[in-house]
Amino acid sequence: MNKILLTILSVVLLAVAGCGGEESELDGKTLGLTLPNPTVSEEDAENKEVKFTPNTPVLDFESAGDITLTFNGTTYPGEYSLEESNLSITVEDGDASMTIDFTEFEESDDEYFSYSGTVSDGELNEADETSQLTNVYKNFGLGEHYLFLEE
Repeated sequence: MNKILLTILSVVLLAVAGCGGEESELDGKTLGLTLPNPTVSEEDAENKEVKFTPNTPVLDFESAGDITLTFNGTTYPGEYSLEESNLSITVEDGDASMTIDFTEFEESDDEYFSYSGTVSDGELNEADETSQLTNVYKNFGLGEHYLFLEE
């Protein structure tokens, strides 16, 4: 009886331990965000070497849902979640926080960009008027479709 109980307990513990660290397809990737440019042909875009500039929002997807957003030389730590085609990013700056939600987030076969998604919602919680997240938040337009580039 004890062996059966011990075996069942072992299986349950292994199952629970295995579910804890679910890995995302984004883990370890660094992606810069840009808006599509209708004046650049698809061929020119594919042949262009991607270089992130300081004013390019860059998302560094670390493991276990951790993320870092870099914009204009400032780094903001936070968390992300990817559920089906919905990507949610929350970053912090002191007591202030910003959440940006993307829908239709999907991987691309295009050679120029790796993913694309549309901003469906955003929220800025400012603790005071001095947070740099205000400037970052203003760069994301509701309904805007973004391309996620790999450098």
